[in-house]
Amino acid sequence: QTLFIEDAVDSLDQYSTLPLTDTVSPENIAYILYTSGSTGNPKGVPITHKNLVNFLYSMAVEPGINQNDRLLSITTISFDIAGLELFLPLLKGATLIIADHETARDGRLLLELVKNQNINFLQATPTTWSMLLDSGWAQPLPLKALCGGEAMPPDLAKELLSKCDTLWNVYGPTETTVWSSVKQIKADDKLITIGKPIANTQIYIIDEQGLLVAPGSIGEIVIGGDGVAKGYWNRPELTSEKFIPNKFSGINDDIMYCTGDLGRMLSNKEIECLGRVDQQVKIRGHRIEPGEVEQALLLLDGIKSAVVLANENFLIAHIVPDSSLENAEDQIPIWRETLTSRLPAQLIPHDFNLIEKIPTTLNGKIDRKALSQLKTNKKITYTAPRTEEENIVATIWKESLGIEDIDIFSDFFEMGGHSITGVKVMIEIEKHTGKRIPLSALFKYSTVEKFAKLLNTGTEIYSDCLVPIKPRGNKAPLFLIHGAGLNVLNFINLSKHFHSDQPIYGIQGTKPKGFEGWYESIEAMAAHYVEAIIKVNPKGPYALAGFSFGGIVAFEMTRQLKEQGKTVSLTALLDSYVDSSYYYGSYRRKQLVRYLDITHRRLDFLKEMLLSWKAFKMRINGKKEYILQRHFGKKDVMTEQEELAFQQFLEADGMVKKIVDRYHLKPQNFEVDLFRSQDDDEYKLDPTHLGWKKAALGGVLIHNISGNHLDIVAPPNDKVLAQLLQDILDQKHENI
Repeated sequence: QTLFIEDAVDSLDQYSTLPLTDTVSPENIAYILYTSGSTGNPKGVPITHKNLVNFLYSMAVEPGINQNDRLLSITTISFDIAGLELFLPLLKGATLIIADHETARDGRLLLELVKNQNINFLQATPTTWSMLLDSGWAQPLPLKALCGGEAMPPDLAKELLSKCDTLWNVYGPTETTVWSSVKQIKADDKLITIGKPIANTQIYIIDEQGLLVAPGSIGEIVIGGDGVAKGYWNRPELTSEKFIPNKFSGINDDIMYCTGDLGRMLSNKEIECLGRVDQQVKIRGHRIEPGEVEQALLLLDGIKSAVVLANENFLIAHIVPDSSLENAEDQIPIWRETLTSRLPAQLIPHDFNLIEKIPTTLNGKIDRKALSQLKTNKKITYTAPRTEEENIVATIWKESLGIEDIDIFSDFFEMGGHSITGVKVMIEIEKHTGKRIPLSALFKYSTVEKFAKLLNTGTEIYSDCLVPIKPRGNKAPLFLIHGAGLNVLNFINLSKHFHSDQPIYGIQGTKPKGFEGWYESIEAMAAHYVEAIIKVNPKGPYALAGFSFGGIVAFEMTRQLKEQGKTVSLTALLDSYVDSSYYYGSYRRKQLVRYLDITHRRLDFLKEMLLSWKAFKMRINGKKEYILQRHFGKKDVMTEQEELAFQQFLEADGMVKKIVDRYHLKPQNFEVDLFRSQDDDEYKLDPTHLGWKKAALGGVLIHNISGNHLDIVAPPNDKVLAQLLQDILDQKHENI
């Protein structure tokens, strides 16, 4: 129906000129919109005038609109984003053009309408934008483009940037009034984020206990502020579940909305959205966010769009390849290899399924249910051992990892392997084959098939101190130095979260024949390591990061490198501490000072006893129970494998103690970066600097990481640590 304004004005004479008696307050409901969300059960969301006005005024500023703009409305009014299209132009005097149902769903008709009506402001979902691009859109248009409702693929962003004046990524659920965050996308953006909160809005990332996670860690996105609705219409139980008290705002009776979306806060305070909490899967003990894998896939060349789903114990990547890609099947091994260098092993899809189009719902969102019913390229198969050696390795891995069937092409670390498991595996391998294989071999030979070939070499396998964890890249390499356990397997996940162009080397503490001819001192150990890293990187600069005891070694390596006139760009101490005894050369003096330190610390232990008898009992029952709890996660009774692994751990720990007792730490005039675990109070005499302030005269830069001593290099804290280290490395190397 067409209405003429002139006729409407003429009819105003019949109305009274007296002031209105009914008033509208900010808390009155402007509209109730029913949404099914991800559950499929419709629920009404009452949005107040306050909610709506806050949203509109914020949008009027950013992305911005004025009286000269012409906005095209293409969204059905049952979808909340129609609120921007209908009300924002009226608020600022812009022109509103409404597309009919047929035009909004036909890319050719829609593109024609945009051109003919001189539209310069358009909001759409990624699906609609893709439809426009596929409909012959060749020449750039003077458009302010808003994209929301689903994640924006990087390839789509790249195309839109070449066709529009500006591109904006918008994010928000119905329950917080249309959009809650906005980000202008630019050509040099390496990552597409959802940006920062709009006006009078707060976004938090919380864990399962409702606590804020560390920056860079993954958690649930929750939203507070003036856009949050009061709850669901006549659904009190659901309201109390999703609308919770906002304990971060300091305002009485303030609430925030739990979106059910996963995300993380980046160092620039922007939010990265990683999909739905209810799409999380657990595969072989690992909690996996498919959205994280999708983000990595969309950064690869030749992929237009991608959705990752879980199928039993595997991930399947459904991929729409670029139309310009001639043979996408040939690209799959390249995609897999590139992902392997960027993601932890458990995040690598088992199957890459090529499809023509991602199925969508009526609202233009991804239809994951329909996608899960698609047939994959190949049946997910299990490859059993084929040779005697493969059978030996598979049997040992099955027992050590607690997995029923092991595919000979599956990765040791993907299946949950770690340093302690690796020690158990090597013990059993030696018992069954007579071959002593260094723990670091698992980096290179991480599948049953590869490891079995290693057993077939017929020669003795020696260990070198330098382990190329991720040797490729053009940046200056980072050298990660072992802790008291002397191996570097605990760095495997950490290494995956650095930039793809960042080389990573591990330094392990065993010599070619184990402890035979081992180091007499920390100085000798550091000298050997310095010699090894100079061979890899003759000119420098040198970036060192030592975990626990490795921090002391990194400090000594820095001293020796500087004595040789070398440039050390980073000395990172990963939860490494020194007590007062390190500063004395005499053995007797060391022991006396250490005794005094321990006596002082026991005063704190008395307090711990009062608060937690169990924790205090573990302290006083000796080192064995402490190590069992910290490194084996249990328990009074161990298997034979675990007992042998434990004895190896104690042997390494004893060797380290000997050279520590001989070491005289002398203060040096250089700076160190100290990464402290927030949940560990192990070193209580100097909880701020962990004893390093006296040693590093150039200063101690402190970085806090969630977790305890062992957790800072383990998931999920490894991502935060890697991101911090990468940022520091890039900054330090910028002018070198």
